[in-house]
Formats: sequence, structure tokens, C-alpha cells
Amino acid sequence: MTNNGAPDWETIRKLFPATRDYIYLDGANKGALPTCVAEATQEWLQMVYDDAGVGAFSMDEIERTRAAVASTFGAPKECIALTKNTSEGINILAQGIGLRAGDNVILSSGEHENNTFPWRHLESRGVEIRWVQEDKDNLFPIDSYAKLIDSKTRVITVAWVTYGVGHRADLQALSSLAHEHNALLFVDGVQGVGIINQKIAELGVDALSAGGHKAMFSLAGAGFLYVRKELISQIDPPYAAKFTFESNDRTKNDIALASDAHRFEYGNPNYLGTYVQRRGSEFIRSIGLEHIESRVQELSTFLIESALQRGLKVRTPRDWKRRAGIVSLNLGQNAEKTVCELAKKNIRVSYKDGHLRATVHIYNNEEDMLNFLDALERV
Repeated sequence: MTNNGAPDWETIRKLFPATRDYIYLDGANKGALPTCVAEATQEWLQMVYDDAGVGAFSMDEIERTRAAVASTFGAPKECIALTKNTSEGINILAQGIGLRAGDNVILSSGEHENNTFPWRHLESRGVEIRWVQEDKDNLFPIDSYAKLIDSKTRVITVAWVTYGVGHRADLQALSSLAHEHNALLFVDGVQGVGIINQKIAELGVDALSAGGHKAMFSLAGAGFLYVRKELISQIDPPYAAKFTFESNDRTKNDIALASDAHRFEYGNPNYLGTYVQRRGSEFIRSIGLEHIESRVQELSTFLIESALQRGLKVRTPRDWKRRAGIVSLNLGQNAEKTVCELAKKNIRVSYKDGHLRATVHIYNNEEDMLNFLDALERV
């Protein structure tokens, strides 16, 4: 899939069947899937048919997936729990960190509901939620967090990339702020993992949760939770099953929670989903996250500049370090009807908070952007 060391993007595009009939700019909702997903699914089913499920339902396969996810996204495998989705990981953190009445949690008004409701649920226990509001440039500056943090702050929780406007958080700066006040930084990483070429273990975050159904080319129901090694023992899992403990021997009198991220896994895993998850991770590694980020930057910049040339109002920051693949457009009216009209033309975009959201990925090209903007003008 490479040409003189660089990816052959048109060849890669052909691996995504959705691009044959659709202009697919909705990866922030559900990512388009490459053909290797179908291949992996069929392989898994064939193991069920041929071997009566011996390989398909093997924990060895689960551990191979854990290793692949850890390697591709840059984290020690003992820090990776294989979870269903972003919200499961966030709930594990919210319930397990031991928040008490009088503690406070800081989050922004730009967070997805799955990174708000788990924390708001704790208000009934006396935990205070403090909100960072969007500034005039649709950003959430560090100063706004600094004004809210105090000695009672236990957690800052933030999206790596906000689902609506597409603002990328400065995780290193937020981490420094949190740790200066003995607080923790928890991250909703679903809009950044698989796009941004940064190793998770080097972000400075204490924990990060991400579902696999967007930029990781996996299925819904197969994601991961990263927890910094030193923090694992401080999080009490809200549920317990045999994989939560060091030993699966139920006859033992003394049982101990697993010292690694296995403590956050319960019962039978999603065997098919994790099998596909591994193939998606391997697919990403075969292309290279550095190439993926460069291509997404190139295409999203082209879309932003083309939109501005046509007089459209772009809400997403221009600076690449402050964004990723999401481009939010202010149409001057609620975008729901426009999105529905575009769908009739086989152009898939979303509307979030009343604004149109287009998300680019490596399966797109410049022609997609221009055809989308042409159709948007006609609509």
C-alpha cells in the first residue's frame, strides 16, 4: 500500500467499500470500515465452524489483541483493559476512583454526553461538577480550567478532541495543571486515537478511554481503557468477575484484585469484536500513524480552506495542534435539514449542537471535499 515509502492513498481508498457509492464524511459518528474487517469476521467465524470455537473463544486471542492495541497506540500492555466502549471506561474511572461528598470534578461544556453523565450521576453523592465554558473562539483555554481548580478537585476530565467543534485539548498542559493540584486527568480519547500520532503513555494523562468504532476501524462493542500503571491499584473496579482477580480459583479464601488492567475486565469478552479490533490495529500500524495524521491534516486543511473561500463560517480552530479530523460549519441555521438533504445525495455528514459536522479520514480525497461543498451550496 506504499509508493516509494509513502502510502498509496487511492489504493487504500479502494479498501473502503463505502467510498464507492458515498461521500463519507461522518467518521466522528461511525468510521467507514476497510475490507480487512470483513476478512477478520469471516476468519473468526471459520474458527467457530472448523474448530468448534477452540480458537475463536480463546483467551490467547484476547491477549494478542491487547498486545496489538498497546503496540499500535503506544502503551504498556499491562495498562490496557479491553472494554466495550468509551463510556464503559469512563464509568469504571468515575465509580472506581473513590470520589466523596465535597470533592469536585472539572469538565467542559464541549464534552460528549458519555463524558458528562457518568460524572453528573455522582452529584447525588455530594460530588460537585464544575463547568468550563467555551470562549468566543469555540475553545476551552487552560486558564479557564485554572480558575476552577482547587484543593478539592480530584479529577479533570476532557475530550482529546471535542465531538462538536473538533477542538483538540492540550493534554500535556492540562496534565501539569491537574498534577500541580494533586488531581488526576482522565481523557475521552475516541476522537483522537487512530488519528493523532502520539503515544498514549507519553501524553501525561492518568487514564484514557476510547471505543473502537470510529478511527480504530473496529466494531461497536470493542474498545479499550488505558490506566497509568501507578494508578491501577488505586481504582476499585465497580464490578467483579473472574478476570478481575489475580487467580480464577474460586475456592481460595484470600483473593486479590489483578495488579494490572485485567482488574477492569469482567466475564466473557467480546471475542469477535476483539478479533476485529486486533485486525484494525494491525491495519493502522501497516500504514503508520504518522502517515495517517499527515493525511488527515492535509485533507481537513483543504476542506477548511475551501469552505472559507466559499464564504462559509468555520467553527473549528485553524491550527492543526488545536484540532484533528473534525470540521464544524456554522450555516446560520440549524443544520439538521441540510444534513438530511445531503444524505439523499449519498453524502454522509452529521449535525451536532445545531451545526454541520464533516469528518475526514484517509479514505477520503480532495474530490470528496469539493463535491460535498458543491452539494452544500445547492442545498
